[in-house]
Amino acid sequence: MEYLGAISTAIMALVWVIYFQVFFFQYKRNSRPYLVIHHAQNENPDALCLLVNMSKETVHVQCVQVVVFSRDGEQRILTVTDYRRLGPDDQNIHQVLRQGPLEPGGYLVLGSFRNIILGRRSEDEEEEETDYLFEDITDIVLRAAVIHGPSRYPVGVRRRFLLQHEGETRIFPRNIHSEQLTRRRDRHEVRRWLEGELHPQRGGSTESEESDQSVREDE
Repeated sequence: MEYLGAISTAIMALVWVIYFQVFFFQYKRNSRPYLVIHHAQNENPDALCLLVNMSKETVHVQCVQVVVFSRDGEQRILTVTDYRRLGPDDQNIHQVLRQGPLEPGGYLVLGSFRNIILGRRSEDEEEEETDYLFEDITDIVLRAAVIHGPSRYPVGVRRRFLLQHEGETRIFPRNIHSEQLTRRRDRHEVRRWLEGELHPQRGGSTESEESDQSVREDE
């Protein structure tokens, strides 16, 4: 009978191990950031585009970019922002900069697709300076890099949209999902977005690598 007790104990231990594994993976899955790039009002290119935080944690938006592809095969990377000047008392800085903390369930208005593609003129410009036509654009990729509280590394989201110019211009998402770049293999790409945007003096794959702090520690 002793061997039955040992078998029973082993089975109970195995059940607890499986239970904790399921609990751990469920917790890890629920704690992952989840962002949505949302196209409102169907196929209208003048509809607003939203960056929605569906995570359970607050995220800090570091940059939003659009990659524009034209008929001649040219590719451009533009920062999604409004170039109007800000005063110290401006109460709408978050929406203007397209940066900053984004609460769970919150959203950031990125602007209309037409303005995202063509850009906004600043107060010092009399007209928008773009050397390509809206009708020349075939598709775009909207992407954002954010800092997620529990993670040491920036994570990203992106979504591709296709433009059709038969008669009136219409814009369609390539699929129904926003691609989540949250895995280890995605870190380099998201970091490359940020370094291309911020042009840091030092690079590095971690918060201390190639930083002033690590230099001081080595001295």
